Amino acid sequence: MTNVPKAMAVPGFRRWMVFLLGGLTLVVFGAGGVALITLVQQRDLGHVLFGKGDLLVQACLGGGVGQAIGFGARAIIRRPFMRDLDAQFAERLGPRVGRVSDRLFLSVCAGVGGELFFRGALQHWLGMFITAVFFVAIHGYLDPRDRRMMIYGLYMTASMVVLGWLADQYGLLARCWPTPSSTSCCSGRW
Repeated sequence: MTNVPKAMAVPGFRRWMVFLLGGLTLVVFGAGGVALITLVQQRDLGHVLFGKGDLLVQACLGGGVGQAIGFGARAIIRRPFMRDLDAQFAERLGPRVGRVSDRLFLSVCAGVGGELFFRGALQHWLGMFITAVFFVAIHGYLDPRDRRMMIYGLYMTASMVVLGWLADQYGLLARCWPTPSSTSCCSGRW
C-alpha cells in the first residue's frame, strides 16, 4: 500500500476529516455498543471483550482466522472474473485518503467500533447468522443486481458467521486483530 501521487489523487478528505470520521465511528458504534452491552443487556463488558480462555490463544486464533479470511477475500477479488470489483473497491476510499497511516487509523476505528456494536451487542439479540447478513448487507456487498458483488458478499457473510462464532466462543479480543481484509476496504489492496 503506497501513498497516492498528487497528480493522480482524487479530491479527498482533509486530515481533520479523517480523524473526525474515525472518531465518530468509535463514538457512535463503539460507545453505542458498549452502552447496549452494559446498560441495556446488562452484560459484563470484560467477559464480552475477553471471553474465556488464554488471551494469547485468543490473539493467535483471531489473527490466524482473520488472515485466512483476508487472503480468501483477496483471492476472490483477484480472479479475472472479479477484476472489475477489485477496481471498484480500489476507487472507493483509497484515493480520497492518501496516507497509509490515515487508512490504518480508519480501519482500526471501524474495526473496533464495528466489533463492539455488531458482534458485541447486536449478535446477542439477533444471533450470528442474522448479524452477519445485516453487517454485510449494510456495507452493500449483498447486491443481487451485481453478480460479482453478490459472490463477494456471500463469501463475506460466511466469513462474518465464522467471526461471530469466534467472538461468541472466545470473546471480541479474538476478533480485534488487524487483517488484510480490515484495510482492503480503504485501498482495494493491502
